[in-house]
Amino acid sequence: MTILSKDAPAEISHPAHPEHKLKLTAAGAAEFQCDVCKELGAGDRYTCRPCDFDLHSDCALAEATLAHPLLKGRELQLRYGDDGGRTCGACGGKVLGLHYHCAAKKGMDLHPCCAALPLAIPQEELTLELRKEASHRCSSCRERGRGRTWFYRSTCKTVYLHVACVREIARRSRAAGDGSSTDPFASVKDAALQIYRAKRDESELERVILELVLGG
Repeated sequence: MTILSKDAPAEISHPAHPEHKLKLTAAGAAEFQCDVCKELGAGDRYTCRPCDFDLHSDCALAEATLAHPLLKGRELQLRYGDDGGRTCGACGGKVLGLHYHCAAKKGMDLHPCCAALPLAIPQEELTLELRKEASHRCSSCRERGRGRTWFYRSTCKTVYLHVACVREIARRSRAAGDGSSTDPFASVKDAALQIYRAKRDESELERVILELVLGG
């Protein structure tokens, strides 16, 4: 997933590719692998076309240090390399390249794209809030915590989505060519809303059936 700031520069220099400058490229639905974090992405990215070198905007513009609101009191340092079999604390995926690392306690690693995820994804009927863990099954994949990875939970506590599932929903939507919205989370909002409405309708049906049974 690539989340672009309105202030993202049109051209940058990056230490991972010092030979040439990288240009912000509107690539439509084309899928790519980021050459520094090694994660898949789709849509706009920073690129050097002669060298076939691509970066997520979150990786290209990542700061040297990070203080994340969900990791109070910790400072994470930007690192290159995989550090030997570590996983991202947010999505549970393998750390294969550029990442944020905190050595405090048991350590914490984050993909730059996961570190840049918003704390809230709002829409009219419900808002998804980022949390460090949740005890419920994911409403998308139906699995539980995946080793205590991060979740998005709706404020009404009916929709639960792994960060990994949120990223995958958004990536698949972009890769499928659904670029009608400039909101990178439009497909996630649609999926969450469908889940919420289905559960609401299911609860209403159960209530009606119960009333009929008790009334009979």
